[in-house]
Amino acid sequence: MAFALSSASGVRAFTQTVATKQTSVAKARAVVTRAGSEEFYIETGASTYSGNYDEALWPNWAQGKTDEDITKIAETELMHGRWAMLGCTGAWGAEVGTGINWFQAGSICTPEDCTGIVFPGQVIPLAPANSGFPQFYNVLAGTVILMGLAEAYRGGLIEPAFPELEVGDLHPGGEHFDPLGLSETLTFPLDKMKIAELKHARLAMISWLGYMSQAVATNCDNPFGIGSETWPSYIEGAKGP
Repeated sequence: MAFALSSASGVRAFTQTVATKQTSVAKARAVVTRAGSEEFYIETGASTYSGNYDEALWPNWAQGKTDEDITKIAETELMHGRWAMLGCTGAWGAEVGTGINWFQAGSICTPEDCTGIVFPGQVIPLAPANSGFPQFYNVLAGTVILMGLAEAYRGGLIEPAFPELEVGDLHPGGEHFDPLGLSETLTFPLDKMKIAELKHARLAMISWLGYMSQAVATNCDNPFGIGSETWPSYIEGAKGP
């Protein structure tokens, strides 16, 4: 009798443990990510939009992570990817348009002289010749204020600028971020565009790593820059991508 009771208790405890784990996994998979359909994700595994976090990135990727951890990592990946896409495009475009390497662009705007800023295709200068403008500290202040406001809105330090926006929503849409309503058309289905953005973001992050690796490998004393006397930013005649 005692054996039967202990066995029943053991089975019940085991069942409860399994049920708890299954609930935990189901909860992790149910994180709201404004998900898209996996119809558009043909690669191995699953995208972070699928809710199937056990297969996203690599098998058992979500093991030991809370809902908040998973959501934050997915958001961080997308934000880094967006910066990488902007960085790759901006670095290449500016270098082609001005002839200045992306890793030496900072040298044209210093506290001593910031009048050398020239945009690709620029017809009218930013300020009259010999006026002393733009000034370094004006550029610095403007950059800090604009970027600071953008990040404060995004992070929730300041209430959203428009009533339809929510803090943490990486695909806000609406009249201010999608004024043409493209996300509601069959030509640009939102689910497909989210997956396409994620793929481009990942490629851009790898590409940016290539940009940095090329700058070091091409211009330093050795391909890895270890022990190099200087870095590409300070090498006159350094070669860009």
